[in-house]
Amino acid sequence: MSHPTQHTVYSPADIAAVLDELRECGPDPLALRRWAARREVRTALVRASRLVSSVRLPGKTPGGGWVEFSLIDGAWSRTR
Repeated sequence: MSHPTQHTVYSPADIAAVLDELRECGPDPLALRRWAARREVRTALVRASRLVSSVRLPGKTPGGGWVEFSLIDGAWSRTR
């Protein structure tokens, strides 16, 4: 099975799997950078700092929307 971020169209299960991985990273920018640097993870945009952390995936949802996650008040959530 390929990693969820290798898909061009993400299912709700793919999105949930990525969100679980981001929650494991927590608020640590270094953990987020390590996660994003893994070979099987493809991202379109990663911001990893103490002030702003977010991830945008390169694919879209079945409806054509971007998939983006942000760290808000210390917790990861899907923002797009």
